[in-house]
Amino acid sequence: MQGQGFGTERLTQTLATMMPIARIERMDSDTSGLRGARARILAELRAGEIDILVGTQMITKGFDFPGVTLAAVVNADLALNMPDYRSAERTFQLLTQVAGRAGRGERPGRVIIQTYAPNHYSICAAKDQDYARFIRRELTLRRDLMYPPYARLAMVRIEGAEPMLVMRLAEQVAKSLAQSATPEGLRVLGPAPAPIERIKQRYRWQVMVKSRELKPMRAALAAMRSEVGPSAERDDVYLAIDIDPVRML
Repeated sequence: MQGQGFGTERLTQTLATMMPIARIERMDSDTSGLRGARARILAELRAGEIDILVGTQMITKGFDFPGVTLAAVVNADLALNMPDYRSAERTFQLLTQVAGRAGRGERPGRVIIQTYAPNHYSICAAKDQDYARFIRRELTLRRDLMYPPYARLAMVRIEGAEPMLVMRLAEQVAKSLAQSATPEGLRVLGPAPAPIERIKQRYRWQVMVKSRELKPMRAALAAMRSEVGPSAERDDVYLAIDIDPVRML
């Protein structure tokens, strides 16, 4: 089986085949990495020398081009598949930002969203530009599932070169934290392999802690480190605690 992606390069090639006379430019980390490349592309777009600009999220924020009348998002639901409680929020934010790029001049704009999840509440709310509806649903889910702003999070990350040692230590971490768990006060999720399970030949596991209050969570984490820390040092396994984590991968 051979996987196929649909990144900006392939999308640019497809558009060039469909519209051979269109002036198409691509702006992503590859094409805008050279000094001055991004400024050149934006200047050409502003001057009307580009008909279609294909890019990543970097083209959705902060740009004001009155001549743009059509904006399209491919695989709009991609972020929804990320193992992060903020995935719906980020999807709504991205789609709203993209919609804001079209129709900023005298002519009205149109937005096309391609998605495999057209009924997801974040995509429906973004389509209708209905922030109030989105945030009501999002906050209800976060309250019921005990996620911020209704709880505090901590991510315990376990990394090492030997997969069995990493897995065993992750199990010890979860077992230690479970001693402080209560149904409504402090919950422990995991252990589980990290979404990116291996980086530079180091295996990665993680355990998440959710708590209504910060103090009992800190106490549980401190007790766990005292109990499990010596084993981590002996087995050369890296143990890190990230409170209110920004990244979940």
